[in-house]
Amino acid sequence: MALRPQILVFTYHKTGTVLFEKVLRAVAARFDLTVALHFGRVEKVDPAVDIVLLGHSLVGPDFAGRPFRAVRIVRDPRDIWVSGYLYHRRCREEWCTNTDFDVSSPITYPRVDYSVEHYPESWKSAYLAGLGGKSYQDNLLERDREAGLAFELAGYTGCTLDAMRGWRLDTPDLLEVQLEALTADFDAVLGTVFRHVGFTEDECAQAIELARPHDVARMSDAAVAENRHIHSRALSKWRDFLSAAEVDAFERQHGDLITRLGYPLGGRAG
Repeated sequence: MALRPQILVFTYHKTGTVLFEKVLRAVAARFDLTVALHFGRVEKVDPAVDIVLLGHSLVGPDFAGRPFRAVRIVRDPRDIWVSGYLYHRRCREEWCTNTDFDVSSPITYPRVDYSVEHYPESWKSAYLAGLGGKSYQDNLLERDREAGLAFELAGYTGCTLDAMRGWRLDTPDLLEVQLEALTADFDAVLGTVFRHVGFTEDECAQAIELARPHDVARMSDAAVAENRHIHSRALSKWRDFLSAAEVDAFERQHGDLITRLGYPLGGRAG
């Protein structure tokens, strides 16, 4: 039997990576497919793997070794900023709580996150020095909301937005999905995703059924509370969380990315 096209799912920090990992692993187990999860920059994807989740959407120019169908999950950059700020204040990711500031080369995880391991050593050394002898998380916790948001935007969120802005994969085999659309109509959007990657209607129905327990709208309050990746059931928080001045400044700096991803400008009234 001929191989299916390889399924590539591209996400970013705070755009549903954990959700898609759970869904894709369940689907892979049902259909006897192999699955791999990669963080950081990926120079080459193993062509023998059926489903590949690329958690930072960072790839080299010749990363693909097999015909593929790809899905890219995006989110409103204003919510990536807010979600990153809230998550990094409480998460347990090693890079975020790291207190090893040794600048001996090579500087790798967990002194820096996988998403910036490919940055120049000079950048990583300056990053560690800029933490001032405290973990990234402690830097957030010791600051008030306004200063913490500024620190987050200059830090992890800024790197995420740079990666999103640097997206260069131009192919008709790519489907771009807004995370907001997925949460608004979970079954329908997932159906579109699985049809795009080549699933039959019967396979789509099975895949959606497997995914439903991971739909935040269907999860119990206890399950939501226990999940460190979910701050609340409301996916979009920026209109209530950010001040008008913060929104205006962010849109002046990142308005090109916001509109490129299909989101309207317009400040808090959007």
